[in-house]
Amino acid sequence: MTGSADHAGMLGDRRPPAAFAARVGTVAEWVFGILLLAVVAINVVNASGRYIFSYRVVGADELMVYTIILVVMGGAVLALARGEHISVNLVPSYARGRWRPAVLVLHDLTALAAAGYTAAASWAYVTKIARLGTRSMALGIPMAIPHAAVLAGFAGMTVVAFVLLVRDVRALVGGDGGGPP
Repeated sequence: MTGSADHAGMLGDRRPPAAFAARVGTVAEWVFGILLLAVVAINVVNASGRYIFSYRVVGADELMVYTIILVVMGGAVLALARGEHISVNLVPSYARGRWRPAVLVLHDLTALAAAGYTAAASWAYVTKIARLGTRSMALGIPMAIPHAAVLAGFAGMTVVAFVLLVRDVRALVGGDGGGPP
């Protein structure tokens, strides 16, 4: 899926920093893909062991869930950076002239506020659960670790939204129409 022409993400710009970010995004996609294949392999081994050999792999379900959470949060950061996130592009697609970057700035502010608020709430939860020392039932790992993946995802989306906001404010002030230069 490619990003919207109305609000191409920061990975769509091919200047050196953006080209580097695009390469990092591609590597991340491969890592996430390999992690998803590992989840499938764990599931096959666990299901086979359970139904064929009457043996289950302890912690397999937890490991799969935590891995999926990590992949989803990392993918959400990439989707926002590329402009491939779920959005309603009706208004930006019809906005012309100075209205277009203004609409994009409003979009970026909304994303920044939502991701920033959720990152702050996630930080509060992760610190609380770390203080309590809660551990997972099967693997015995500190629950702050899988919850930190959610925190990292929303913190990453906050950073991306801020970068997009700076880019679109520059476009609004400079009058170039927004999006990647």
